Amino acid sequence: MKQIIKIFSLVLLIIISCKNKDDNKKKSTSLDKKIDIGDTSQIRKVVQDNYIIDSTSKQDNGPVYMYCETMPEFPGGKSAFNEYVKNKTKYPPNAVSDKIEGRVIIKFVVRTGGEIGEVKIIRGLRDDLDRECIRVISGMPVWKPGMISGKPVSVSYSIPIRFLLKSSENLNGIFILPPKNSAVLKHKNIP
Repeated sequence: MKQIIKIFSLVLLIIISCKNKDDNKKKSTSLDKKIDIGDTSQIRKVVQDNYIIDSTSKQDNGPVYMYCETMPEFPGGKSAFNEYVKNKTKYPPNAVSDKIEGRVIIKFVVRTGGEIGEVKIIRGLRDDLDRECIRVISGMPVWKPGMISGKPVSVSYSIPIRFLLKSSENLNGIFILPPKNSAVLKHKNIP
């Protein structure tokens, strides 16, 4: 009886494996058909750029990239950009008096002409701080646009802007401090 079960199991296994073997055979596709080389109207050259597209940005005028071959550049470079944001951003007095500090993450798009668009808050801190960041980023000068294969493309940026009540060592990036002569700081005993 045990031998009959073994033989039956073996036959069943062979049948199943043969069925799977037939399923793995190459199926005919439209690519297997011969194409008349004389007709080139259907041949398209596909250029893949391998750059990540920002699907959260409006793409009415073409794709918006997160990274490209030549990234957009603020006039004067990265350090000039950091200085621009630091110098133009004002710590709102009400936020200082309420002892609010933290980070606002803002996103914007450098368009193909270098102008700034689609400015929005990704992570806000407080309405007055968020509005100040939007004001500064929206008023930036025209950038040198990003490029892919020598053509300008739109590129999105997300940057953090930190609001700190007092300075500390090792501050990197963009940070905003209240004015040194702030009456609110003196009144609230913030060094």
